[in-house]
Amino acid sequence: MSSISASFSRNVPEGMPSRGELFRLTLPQMGLMLCHLVISMTDVWAAGRLGPDAQAATGVVAQIFALLMLITSLIASGCMATVSQSLGAGLRRRAERYAGLIIMLSAGMGTLVAALALLSAPLIFTAMRVSDELRPALSVFFTAYCCQLPFYYVLIMVNSIFRAHKKVLLPLLTLFLMASANMAGDLGFGLGRFGLPAFGTAGIAWTTFACSLLGLASNLILARRYGLLSRAAFAPWKWNRRAMPYLFKVGLPSAAGHIIMQTGSLVTLAIIGLLPESTSVLAGMSVGSRVHSLLMFPLGALNMSMVIFSGHMLGGGSRNLLYAFGRRTAAMTALALVPPSLLLWLLRTPAAGLFSSETAVLEQASLFLCFACLSGPVVGMTGMLNALFSGAGATILSCRVGAVTCWVVGIPLALLLGPVLNMGAAGVYAAGLAGQVAALLWTIRLFRGKKWLEYGLRKRHTA
Repeated sequence: MSSISASFSRNVPEGMPSRGELFRLTLPQMGLMLCHLVISMTDVWAAGRLGPDAQAATGVVAQIFALLMLITSLIASGCMATVSQSLGAGLRRRAERYAGLIIMLSAGMGTLVAALALLSAPLIFTAMRVSDELRPALSVFFTAYCCQLPFYYVLIMVNSIFRAHKKVLLPLLTLFLMASANMAGDLGFGLGRFGLPAFGTAGIAWTTFACSLLGLASNLILARRYGLLSRAAFAPWKWNRRAMPYLFKVGLPSAAGHIIMQTGSLVTLAIIGLLPESTSVLAGMSVGSRVHSLLMFPLGALNMSMVIFSGHMLGGGSRNLLYAFGRRTAAMTALALVPPSLLLWLLRTPAAGLFSSETAVLEQASLFLCFACLSGPVVGMTGMLNALFSGAGATILSCRVGAVTCWVVGIPLALLLGPVLNMGAAGVYAAGLAGQVAALLWTIRLFRGKKWLEYGLRKRHTA
């Protein structure tokens, strides 16, 4: 991050976001991402105290929940593009009405997805080849996570609206409250600390549900207080009918791309299920992914800032500056990720030991981190360019790249190198790295072609 800071302190062209603007948006969002990490890592840590089965269940349910959450990308991508571009063009009324439409859509879709997921639970577990020993703990987590979906969908959408308005401190306050409550609930109702009854797996799972309700209530109060959500934001059906096509034009490819990629992750888990000692491999992946997320969470915050800047700059007509800004930031991000990735690679086993004491789990976590650290700069640069595409409304490009590199490169290689050639988990991870490199090369080519700058919302559209 210091390299990026130095880069923006020198020779910043007029009209390009300054270092101060970039970090005023990014630093609070780093805190937001850190709160998300604390929530997930607290669950993993607490589940680890209950046994390897509970810890493995948290890793599997995280993958399933990520798939169920992907429908929010249909709305969230459209939210960031429409609201930020409208604000950049000076059309605040249009931005407010898109916000109201997005909240209504997220509530309806969250309820529908939750109901379908609960009905499909046995089929999902069977398709993922979940072992009988994992099913009891996994069922508890799955039920609680599905029940929170309608509330969590709206929570995430209101966070996106805050960020599109560049009011990034508001979602940070909400997530800090949620992280604190989740930690207290996991320790209390999960492990029986503070003199509270220990409900074990159920206590950890339903604490997450309660935190979602708390976060949503906090967000709605803040949105009302700062004038971002009012009765006037909910436009008549005639306006919504005219506004939805662009929202779905941006959102559908984003949702499709995320669903395709997440489905690929579930297929990868199924491939791992074919390997010997699959339970320890899954537990190691769960621990390793949490450790690696500590390294990558600043990147997620910077990506969110790039989406905001991309929408505002494109809405204001600054296309050439946006291209130069994106090229500069993407290159510096890849360079900045090299030293911490190398450090984590050297310390991967001690770092994994913070979350598990099982020897087999530590070995698998160390193997996962070996490949994850190699992919850090690659993933960083790809994510930065995709953030520019998202803010500009060019999500179809990211969808195309992700789908092809995952299913044509990653999945076939994982099946070949893992079970067929008996390379085990190392072969699966190597296949994933190959897919990420292919995605970076293709994304750079699309970025340099500049056609992604033509996907923006027209200034007068639905004004």
